[in-house]
Amino acid sequence: MPTQNVNLTIELEGFVKRQVEGGDFNNASEVHRAALAAMARAEGERQLRLKRLRLEIQVGLEDLEAGRYRTISSEVESQDFFAELREKSLRHSGGNA
Repeated sequence: MPTQNVNLTIELEGFVKRQVEGGDFNNASEVHRAALAAMARAEGERQLRLKRLRLEIQVGLEDLEAGRYRTISSEVESQDFFAELREKSLRHSGGNA
C-alpha cells in the first residue's frame, strides 16, 4: 500500500490520537482510512442525491412543456393547493401521513 504524508492541524492530530487512545483504532492509519472511507460514502450518497434531483428537475421541465402545471396567484389559492396536496397525501398513505 503506498504511503502518503499528511499534515494535520493540531486539532485533527489530537482527534486522531484520542481515537487510538480510546481503543477504537489500533493506530493513526486506521483512523485515517476510516475517515476517508466515511468521506467516500458521503460523496457517493451526495452523487446519488444529485442524480435524483436532476431527474426530478427533468420531470418538472417536461411537465411545464406539456402544460401540466397550475398557476397560483393568491394566498387563498396557495392555501387551497396545499390543502389538496395534504388530502392526496393522506389518501395515498392510508391516512398515516
